Amino acid sequence: MTLTTLTIGVAIAALILTLLGKFAFDRVENYFISYLQNFTGALFIFSGWVKAIDPLGTAYKMEQYFAEFESTFQDTWFSFLAPLFPQLSEYSASFSVFMIVLEIVLGMMLLVGMWRSFTAWTFFLIVAFFTFLTGFTYLTGYVPEGVNFFQFGKWGEYVSTNMKVTDCGCFGDFLKLEPRISFFKDLILLIPAITFLFKWKDMHQLFNGAGRFAIAAATTVGLLFYCYSKYGWDLPHTDFRPGKKTIDIAATK
Repeated sequence: MTLTTLTIGVAIAALILTLLGKFAFDRVENYFISYLQNFTGALFIFSGWVKAIDPLGTAYKMEQYFAEFESTFQDTWFSFLAPLFPQLSEYSASFSVFMIVLEIVLGMMLLVGMWRSFTAWTFFLIVAFFTFLTGFTYLTGYVPEGVNFFQFGKWGEYVSTNMKVTDCGCFGDFLKLEPRISFFKDLILLIPAITFLFKWKDMHQLFNGAGRFAIAAATTVGLLFYCYSKYGWDLPHTDFRPGKKTIDIAATK
């Protein structure tokens, strides 16, 4: 699957959900805002779900990011931040589960319209954080070997092999995206994120307040149990890696 194929699938799902919200629940007042809710919500749920299958994969990716930040901040005015990242790396598995659960629950909150103002701001902050992360990693492609990121005058032409983190990990092992593509994706997601900040009152709300809270609470508890079970007590039931057991690596060359 490619990012284009995934986007088309999510777009179709968002259209169906928007029509259901209008004709089955009669809760849609602004078709455009509701469609953006359903598109971003479905995208976050899918993105989180393919990572929830194997939280350790996301944890390893976080360790890569922490190591990159550590080396970047060393020997700069921000060197006092460098020792923080090895400490954060020790809790990468917990951070992984937290981010995965947050991503899926936030997607669910967008779909049902729970706590609209809070959800709009949380979505904006998450997308802004992802944009910074993928943007930073993408820009390291312009930093030659032996040059620090903050030595802007020594930047050269973009070379993908200059990046220490070669894929963003946005969709786990299901779909590999290089940071440049992921950065552009996140820039596009900033459009609905900013729109929600000003139009959160137009966001649809499904069910009543108690129903929305029950859905979010049940999703959170279920996901916490599921994520921890996939590396603490059991193995992932689906393996998206190219070297999984059912694949003959020699035959694929």
